[in-house]
Amino acid sequence: MNEESIEDFRRKHLENYKNAVLEILKNNTISLFDDDILSLLHRPPLDSMDVIKCKFLDLAKRHKTIIQSDVLDKILGDYRDAVIDYISVWKKVRMDELKKNIDSFSPKKESDIIKFNKKDFVSLNRKLKKLIKTDIIGEVDKKIVKNVNCLFTPNVDEKTAVALSNEMIKFASSTYIKQLLESIDFKIIVKDTTLINGVREQGERFLFTKANSHLLNEEK
Repeated sequence: MNEESIEDFRRKHLENYKNAVLEILKNNTISLFDDDILSLLHRPPLDSMDVIKCKFLDLAKRHKTIIQSDVLDKILGDYRDAVIDYISVWKKVRMDELKKNIDSFSPKKESDIIKFNKKDFVSLNRKLKKLIKTDIIGEVDKKIVKNVNCLFTPNVDEKTAVALSNEMIKFASSTYIKQLLESIDFKIIVKDTTLINGVREQGERFLFTKANSHLLNEEK
């Protein structure tokens, strides 16, 4: 094989490696948002697993008041649908930022590989978590907080309605959001670690193939 063919083969090997790492990043990001985070936003399979619905019904029970369950389902459904619509944006933010590491990779030494380190995620995750928090807070306010009063039947006295709505709003705007964001943070940390390890393993395969291929080492 002539020198030009060897160089072409090396370029192809590098291109295949970068594409493989990109595929790892894509699958990791898709899994993070479409599986892990989406599972936190979808309507739970059982009503007993729906923290907002259970809390609202419990608060109503404490106030000896019945709220309209069908209206609550509609409010929560609208909220969840609205938040889920943001997932494609969140996904793009992560992909675009981390893809830069792959696109800019140009090995200077034989041992150079694409790496993702914990520090690579600090700025990205700060930006991503801020975006997610802003979007969720906005939809809780628009879809839940502003519609709480729709849950009450006409026979509920005003004093009870005010007290109950304030407690519902407090839960949705603070406790619920805090718990949700903590769960999302955990999902992100786990997937970041999985990505770091997966990319490192791909780099080790890249170096092994390069070191043991007769074609890639023919001119040595």
